Amino acid sequence: MTHQNIPWRRAYLAGILGTLVFSILLHFAPVVGSPRLNLPLWGGTLITLNLGAATLVGYGLEFGIGVLLARAYQSWAPRVKSSPVGRGALYGLLLWAVLMLFGLPLFGMLSPLVSHGLMLSPGVFAWHYGLSTALLFMVSLLMYGISIGYLIDTPVLKRLAG
Repeated sequence: MTHQNIPWRRAYLAGILGTLVFSILLHFAPVVGSPRLNLPLWGGTLITLNLGAATLVGYGLEFGIGVLLARAYQSWAPRVKSSPVGRGALYGLLLWAVLMLFGLPLFGMLSPLVSHGLMLSPGVFAWHYGLSTALLFMVSLLMYGISIGYLIDTPVLKRLAG
């Protein structure tokens, strides 16, 4: 079966599981010396300033983006000659670079939390939050990529998702 024939639902399940791995790893930010990273709240406040609703919206955004990125991986992976884990690791590192160079600075420009002085803008490579934060994002996105690469490209989800 070629990558183009892999059902979309496999990317859906891999995206959910990969995002769960990503979220769990970020939860341990204080353990590695980073400030608490509440990405669902950060993302949700771009939509609403009701903090309870923002967290729920943020989780929806986080998992939705995780699924879309898994689908993008599914389209991209056939072009890369490597093992599923190697492709996933490369994809995770690419996502990390995009987040560090564009995502976090853009968030800082758009966030009402930042503009109202409620949080510090992360900046390029999470500069304002310290090296441990940039490294934690790297490990988390690396593991996200490896997770989706393994789940999409190996028989693990074939029985569940076809």
